[in-house]
Amino acid sequence: MILHPYVGSGQWLRGNLHAHTTKSDGVFQIEELVRNYEALGYDFLVITDHNKITPIENINTEILVLLGSEISTDKGHIVAVNLKEPIKPNQPSQEVIDAINAQGGIAIIAHPNWGENFCHWQQEDLLSLQDYAGIEIFNGNILRDNGSPLASDRWDMLLSRGHKCWCYAVDDTHNELDIANGWMMVLVDEINADSIVKALREGRCYASSGVFFEAIESDETNIRIVARNADRIAFVGRNGRWLKWVNDKFASYRVRGDESYIRVEAFGPHGSMAWTQPFFIVP
Repeated sequence: MILHPYVGSGQWLRGNLHAHTTKSDGVFQIEELVRNYEALGYDFLVITDHNKITPIENINTEILVLLGSEISTDKGHIVAVNLKEPIKPNQPSQEVIDAINAQGGIAIIAHPNWGENFCHWQQEDLLSLQDYAGIEIFNGNILRDNGSPLASDRWDMLLSRGHKCWCYAVDDTHNELDIANGWMMVLVDEINADSIVKALREGRCYASSGVFFEAIESDETNIRIVARNADRIAFVGRNGRWLKWVNDKFASYRVRGDESYIRVEAFGPHGSMAWTQPFFIVP
């Protein structure tokens, strides 16, 4: 049996989950930041200034702007999406995650491989924490900072140990260089904040740094992928092992039954990528 979140129909929306304004360490006023994403055709944006909630009232925009925060904990940074009240920083990480969930928010582990040691988060901490939605598998701000913007290694280690969590790609916007490097595509029934949050929480979404999926499908034994601007599609399993790859925009994989999970990476021009959520294989 193949269990995955890509069920039902709907509309795909594009958005960024991690962005800073001048209220913390960003260079843009909130109105200018929103206009930048609106001009690029984004459908939603989450404002995540450090350890605070930046008000979004009276912004004249056609895109949905959600409240959020990037919260410092005793172990590392956690991005909160759909936050209603500020959460006290520098608490134990699990308490911060619990507080985010209690508000109906989504807790996302921020930039695991940030820093000179490529280790903003210790892997044992990620394994011990519970009830966070997932991790930033791509953080565009780290393209110009120390460490790696990619964290598929961390994700595979979690999935391989039975820790079910989703992947997210973000800009982590601080200045103009950070805009439109990584984003989420979410499958929603309605165009509103509640539907976006629901899709992000349930994994009805995929992460991208430039590749777009046109089909993410499965039946009882096969996974089928179509990516309109990809030139390679890879099916990745336990411990990050590539199970199959095809140099094409179309690919399918026949499940054996012992894979535990399968996720898909698609590769496009200029180093761009996209990542599906995992397909969990139940014997």
